[in-house]
Amino acid sequence: MLRRVSPHLLLRSLAAALAIGGVGVWLATGAHRGWTRTSEVEMRRDEITGIDYPVRRDKFTAGIEFPFAALGGAALLAIGAAMLRPRERSSGPAGTP
Repeated sequence: MLRRVSPHLLLRSLAAALAIGGVGVWLATGAHRGWTRTSEVEMRRDEITGIDYPVRRDKFTAGIEFPFAALGGAALLAIGAAMLRPRERSSGPAGTP
């Protein structure tokens, strides 16, 4: 039988996964501290003339907004998890539940 997962635990897990995933993508693609780039310019040299010329190629490099957005989203999920956390039941007068 499936066990029911509490909403605050699910949100905390999603927050952790989002934070780790966003920072992981940023690190895996080169940890670029500027904006996200989708292409890269590479200089090549013509073998006959010896002249250098630029060649643009497609390459995705995540920028600094990736980890910031992931950490911001994770913070919002964590705040939501804290708001959904079950409250402690206060006992009534001594001896009564």
